[in-house]
Amino acid sequence: MRNSRLATSPTVPAAPAVPWLRLLTPSAAQHSLVPASSGAQYARVVGEVGTDAAQWAVEVGLEVAERVAAEIPGHIAEGGLDVLRMGTESTTIQLLLLLSGAEVEGPATSEALGGIPDFVRRRVSLDELLRGIQLGHSVIAGAFLAECARLGDPEQRHEQMRTLSQRMFAFFDAFSTQMASSYREEEARWVKSDAASRLAVVEDLLRGHDQPLAVVSRRLRYDLARSHVALVVWSSARTLDADQTALYEAARDLVRHSGAEQSLVLAVNLGMVWAWATPRSTPEEFVDRLASMTLPADTHAVIGGTGRGLAGFRASHDDALAAFGLRSSSTSTASVTPYRDLDLISLLLADRDRAIRFARAELGPLAATDPAAADLRRTVAAYLDLGGSPQAAAQRLSVSRNTVTYRVRRAEELLGRPLSERRQHLQAALAIVAETESLG
Repeated sequence: MRNSRLATSPTVPAAPAVPWLRLLTPSAAQHSLVPASSGAQYARVVGEVGTDAAQWAVEVGLEVAERVAAEIPGHIAEGGLDVLRMGTESTTIQLLLLLSGAEVEGPATSEALGGIPDFVRRRVSLDELLRGIQLGHSVIAGAFLAECARLGDPEQRHEQMRTLSQRMFAFFDAFSTQMASSYREEEARWVKSDAASRLAVVEDLLRGHDQPLAVVSRRLRYDLARSHVALVVWSSARTLDADQTALYEAARDLVRHSGAEQSLVLAVNLGMVWAWATPRSTPEEFVDRLASMTLPADTHAVIGGTGRGLAGFRASHDDALAAFGLRSSSTSTASVTPYRDLDLISLLLADRDRAIRFARAELGPLAATDPAAADLRRTVAAYLDLGGSPQAAAQRLSVSRNTVTYRVRRAEELLGRPLSERRQHLQAALAIVAETESLG
């Protein structure tokens, strides 16, 4: 697309629509909000209208993303608010640039267009996409018009409102047209792709629809009658630079270097890949080998248990999804995590609210959120894990033996009973609190 004021809408005037753009300021609570869109675009808008106005656009972009995610859930995949926010923020900034008189390539930025493949892969319809765009545009327009009423010269406010509305209408119309066109092109590519066909077959199997294994295995080029270990690989990067191709390659390399006899790797949605592999060695050795590997920065994986046949294919995937649910929301920096490291806590947290109520009731004052209580819980957990040895617990925690003895005694005082009483309940409660703390 050639460089222009707004290439898809050449009738939009070039002069700034309003004189008060540099007076825009974010709320005090969001003044230091970190931008989600590209650094180059943010730096450009800072140069055109100043940092305060740029941060105002960042705040509006976040508000739009939160509104769209809440009212039209199909617009967001698991953990995908940052991806949605990149599009809404960059769109707000693009409009701000246009209104300032700056030249823009077109209404839809690379961040906005970059989310289209994810919508198509997740089967979000074009109607749903356009509904989200319409909602987002109404929020953006409302924000600009409110600022015009607040900051505009009373004598010129009516004309400024009219000009602003005309410009925004032209921008939003061109934006919707470009996004719809991009969606249709991507959808046509996806429907024809082999990846779409294989993913559709797998999703059908995971929903419990049984099919002849020999037929499905041929379509997937993966023998479902054998043993399986499932993986979920995902990116925690905040930008679209962590592209799906790089993530897919990382997942494929992980499985390939594990020495698997066969593998199935599928890109599912933006920032996530599913995989299955048949171990060449024993399942334990295979999982150990996978767990010892290192993935690229901002890339993580979890490994399900081992199963055989179609039931094992599904069960291992369920395990991997459960592990993903825990690890993707935690502060863990682990590159590859086996489900066996999370199986107990995953079961304990299957009903999260009940689990937290149980832990608080079991621990009583020991469940307090202050640092002293946290130190007591870590000490008690280590002490119980190590068979009640103060010396071993002291070595693990890098504290003195006397410190462990004191903390154990203090914990018993808070609990009102010896640690040996209801020991299994106590260990379960400690594990629940430790995990929910890491999840935030």
